[in-house]
Amino acid sequence: MSGSRLRPADPGQQRTLRQAALGYAAHGWPVVPAAFFDGTRYACVQADCVEDGPHPVWRLWQGRASTDPDVVASWYRLFSFAVALPTGTVFDVVEIPEPTAVRVQGALVEHRTPTPIAMWRERGVRLFWVSTGFPLDDRLTAVNGRVRGEGNWVPAPPTPTRRGPMDWALPPEHADWGVLAHEDMLKALDAVN
Repeated sequence: MSGSRLRPADPGQQRTLRQAALGYAAHGWPVVPAAFFDGTRYACVQADCVEDGPHPVWRLWQGRASTDPDVVASWYRLFSFAVALPTGTVFDVVEIPEPTAVRVQGALVEHRTPTPIAMWRERGVRLFWVSTGFPLDDRLTAVNGRVRGEGNWVPAPPTPTRRGPMDWALPPEHADWGVLAHEDMLKALDAVN
C-alpha cells in the first residue's frame, strides 16, 4: 500500500529528479510527477492509494501534465517525485521485453535510425520513443510488445524503481530529441521476427 506518507526528499536525489523533469519539459515533453520508490515502497500523495508501483500522483493527471518550467519546478520543491511522461501527444512509446529489445535496438543502430530508448529493469523491458499513433500489429504482438499511446504514460530516467533507477540505453540528446517514424520501428521489428 502506498498512502500519503511522503517524506522530505534527499536533497541530491530531489535535485537530480527536478533537473531531469525540467530538461524534458524544456524539450517540449510534458511531465507529471509520479509515485516515488523510497527504497521500501512507492510513496504517493493520495491518502487512499493502494497501487504498489509507479503511477502519476493524481488520478486526473492528464490535464495537469506540463512543460511550464515554473510549474514543473514547483512540483519537485519539497518532495522527490518520480518523473512520468504522458504518451500519445508528443510521442508514443513501444515497450518490448528484454532480450528481444536488445535485438530491436541493434537493428535500429544498423539502419542508423536513432530514437530515445530507456531501460525499465523493474519490468524487464526497454521503451522506444516513436511518433504518435503507432499501430499494434502482429509484428509487435509476436515479440510480446505493447504500445503506450493516448491516455497513458511512462516513467522516465532517472526515476528510482525496485530494481534500480530507470536509465537511458540511448539518451534523447543522442537522437537529437527526435522520435522514430513508424516505418523505421516496423523495419526493426521485421529484422528480429
